[in-house]
Amino acid sequence: MIVQDHLQVYTLTLTTRGPLHIGSGQITPRKEYILNSRKGTVSFLKEQAFFDLLIRNGLVELFESFCMRRGSDLYAFLYRECGLDEAQIAPAVHYQIGTGEALDAEHTLKDIHRFMRDAQGNAYIPGSSLKGALRTALLYQMIAKEEPQQRQAAVSSFLKIPLDRRNEKYLVLPEANYLHVLGLDARDRANAVNSLMRGIQVSDSELIPDQAMTLTMKQDGSTAGQVHTVNLCRECVAPGIQVQFRLTLDQSILKNRITMQSILSAINAFAAYYRQTYESHFARPCGTLDPGLKNILYLGGGSGFFAKSLAYPYLGEKQGLDFVTRYMSRNFRNHHHEQDSDLGISPHTLKYGKYKQKTFLMGACEVSVT
Repeated sequence: MIVQDHLQVYTLTLTTRGPLHIGSGQITPRKEYILNSRKGTVSFLKEQAFFDLLIRNGLVELFESFCMRRGSDLYAFLYRECGLDEAQIAPAVHYQIGTGEALDAEHTLKDIHRFMRDAQGNAYIPGSSLKGALRTALLYQMIAKEEPQQRQAAVSSFLKIPLDRRNEKYLVLPEANYLHVLGLDARDRANAVNSLMRGIQVSDSELIPDQAMTLTMKQDGSTAGQVHTVNLCRECVAPGIQVQFRLTLDQSILKNRITMQSILSAINAFAAYYRQTYESHFARPCGTLDPGLKNILYLGGGSGFFAKSLAYPYLGEKQGLDFVTRYMSRNFRNHHHEQDSDLGISPHTLKYGKYKQKTFLMGACEVSVT
């Protein structure tokens, strides 16, 4: 830790205990990347450089024909049909990562949901993603310390959330009751200028090398322990990778109401609650690696609704189950969430990812601070 007047500056390290996907919103179609099954790699292309390659070699019309076909892949097209070699193709390659077990040439290729990258194509984790996970943990701990009767204002505002508003992704609207305590805008308590979170600054992560990236297929686990592989492929940070951030606590704002010790305590409290209230309802598939409980955060795509929502802590398990069941039923009508009440948990799936023949919980990360 470095102390600069009222600022406390920490190095926060995330160690991935499962595949971690922070989506950029970009999806690469199956015919726009090069899968090398022999090397177990997938190469993403620079669009302009790739078209320059086609033009130089008189392959534009042939490529248009390739795009109209069913099946086939870009590797076979470039190397076998067009007769190009690796040296010719290399200038058009933006970056290359391992495929994990997600893709092979014997099966239909998948569109790939890409990871967050900067303008130069370097993978990184936005500080906002980590700060959002920390906010959820801090809110949980604040709620857990309240007596039930003190929670009525938060419960009332939570129950006003429209059940069919799918865009309200995190369902944490009553946070003003806990975090918005600075009083800088007395007329509008919901204004973020009042939030204690202004005193927590999280930098974007250090750049993540491409060797640390992999592909993972989405897997949904049922309460009975059955795993269903969904036809969705994600670019992820592989398990076992360390990623560093700079976390700054501004005690001129926080006034020791939030400290590093209380943040770590909140992370551990929410991890224990996650396991007891949610994960305990699911039988683990054989071979699933346990991320443990100490300093575990769940973040990113695939970490699941429960890791990002505070419905259960706000409402209690019984009322939370009823609310989430109705919310999920209205917004995901084809997923049979109306049966969740009978299962005793909603949502009724736990998210996994496979890497090197092992199954991991998606988005599980261990936090350490120096």
